[in-house]
Amino acid sequence: MNNKKPRDPLNPKGFDTKELKNQLLKDYPKPNKKNDELTPLKKLNHKIGVYLSPNSVEISEDEKKKKIGIIITTLILITLITSSYYFLIYEPAQQELTLAKTAKLNELHELYSGALTTSPNSFLLENQINDAKSPEEINQINIMSPATKDWQSFHKKSIYTNQDKYNRTMATYSNESKNIILPTAKAIKIVNENNAEVLSKIRFEEPNTVSVPILISRLQAGAGLVNVGSIVDIYTNNNQTNESYNPNNTSPDISGCTVLAIMRYEDNGEIESEYSKSNTVVKGNITNPKENTKTFSSDVLELIKGSIINGYDEEETFEMLKNYGVKLSNYERQINLGDLNAQYMLLIETPQDKVNYVINNMENIVLTIPTAKAPDWMINEISSTYQN
Repeated sequence: MNNKKPRDPLNPKGFDTKELKNQLLKDYPKPNKKNDELTPLKKLNHKIGVYLSPNSVEISEDEKKKKIGIIITTLILITLITSSYYFLIYEPAQQELTLAKTAKLNELHELYSGALTTSPNSFLLENQINDAKSPEEINQINIMSPATKDWQSFHKKSIYTNQDKYNRTMATYSNESKNIILPTAKAIKIVNENNAEVLSKIRFEEPNTVSVPILISRLQAGAGLVNVGSIVDIYTNNNQTNESYNPNNTSPDISGCTVLAIMRYEDNGEIESEYSKSNTVVKGNITNPKENTKTFSSDVLELIKGSIINGYDEEETFEMLKNYGVKLSNYERQINLGDLNAQYMLLIETPQDKVNYVINNMENIVLTIPTAKAPDWMINEISSTYQN
């Protein structure tokens, strides 16, 4: 029995594949892989490593000095560039922005003052100003328009809330320290025609007035031509009596006062009049003089007294003497001749907080009649002057 293995055709006898492979590797060794070339990033990292890690790579003394010089020069250049940018560009821009914000905030606080300090629009506008990034952006923020609308809305409500039973209100100007009593309709007109710059300096209050009696000369009493119901303004003609006098202030000290009553000095009611007319007729040696004399003597006040006790017809007497003082002043005005020493006592409606001022300056106040509320005779005189 034959126990031999059959011969492998792929492995002939006497031919070993392992020996052949080893022989080939020995005769023809594999080529070594080339090192990858360094990329630009790796080269940069290598150079930085050389400069920053002097202990890892041995460099010469010159290279160390060169490295230190480059580092110092770079730092100097960076410092100069940064400083130049800060002082030449950034800081001036920030100063300009700060100045623009400050100016705009001042405008905001001036217009939104007093009752509107806590207005929602005030906070909204203030946030817009603080969040602005440039002066141009700040300049585009409009404060006047919303402030005007807010003040107009506020004042209209205030006017109707602060009116008296005569449908009047009192406007108080904070910057001029003056009061004006005016009808509600006119107050609404003032509010509609002005912007926030004016309206922020006005407040409307219910008129709190009293009637003040004053004794003044004809010169102070509007030349004696003021009448009951006249609206007058009060000025002061002596600067020394007014501690708060401002020569640049041309506004009246008190405006919109009403003349409630007026009395002329009693001596002006005494009438002594004599009219004489003479005529002489001569015939030859005969002279015949004739004289016609009329005398009138009266006292206006005594006539009034007589009518009260039914000495005269009261209605006729009153009708005859009605407005005697004003008529007398008007006639004096027309003939350009009058009693310049006449004294007048007037009862004037004035704000209560101005009573002390009127009393303390009685000898120095002057009543003026605004031409916008002038009597008929003044209107006629002005009209005829400019028509001619």
